[in-house]
Amino acid sequence: MLMIALCVHATFEGIATGLQKDWGMTMEMIIAIVVHKGAAGSALGISLVKSFPKDFTLVRQLVFIFACATPLGVIIGMLCSNAGELVDVIMSSLAGGTFIYIGCTEIIVHEFSNGGYKVHKFIAYLCGAALITSLCFMKGA
Repeated sequence: MLMIALCVHATFEGIATGLQKDWGMTMEMIIAIVVHKGAAGSALGISLVKSFPKDFTLVRQLVFIFACATPLGVIIGMLCSNAGELVDVIMSSLAGGTFIYIGCTEIIVHEFSNGGYKVHKFIAYLCGAALITSLCFMKGA
């Protein structure tokens, strides 16, 4: 399930990037994708190795599919870039929505239901939320 959710999210984030017409916004999105792609890839890789401990060929193939999802989305976004503002809003909303869905249903629930360090995890969660919130305020400045 995590594989499907992350691939859908990666495709939509690529579409949102491909739809950008402003070079500055494109670079902001690329930086955001690069910053979190490593964490998403690591989470996916660990999950796949746990699910298929003896089939590393399958794991490599699934990680390759995940790696191709964002560039495929960028191509789709570039092809749809002249479709209008409504398409841009819908695709950007789907990208954000899939990110929130994955975070709330897959990552956060899994992390808080396993093992110890729950206080440390919660503090890290709050720091991440505060960082993202502060970025929203910096954008307006």
